[in-house]
Amino acid sequence: MGKTVFKTDFKLGKEAKELAIFNEWNELVKQPGSMKTAIDEYLMEKYDIFSKSTIWFIRKRVEKRLAAQSKESNNN
Repeated sequence: MGKTVFKTDFKLGKEAKELAIFNEWNELVKQPGSMKTAIDEYLMEKYDIFSKSTIWFIRKRVEKRLAAQSKESNNN
C-alpha cells in the first residue's frame, strides 16, 4: 500500500516551475555550441532567479525527485 502525500498549491507550483527549469536547461545544453554559463544566466532572467547556484540546486532537487519517483514506480 502506497503512502499518501498531501501538497499545498504553493508546493505543487514550485515543483512545476522547477521541472520546467530542469527540462529547459537540459534541452538548451543539448544544442551544439551552447554554454552552460549563458544558459544559467538566461534561465535566471527568465524565471527571476538571482543566483547561479540556485539553478544548480533546482536541477539536483528535480533529479532526486525523478529518481525517487522512478524507484517508487519500479517497486509497484
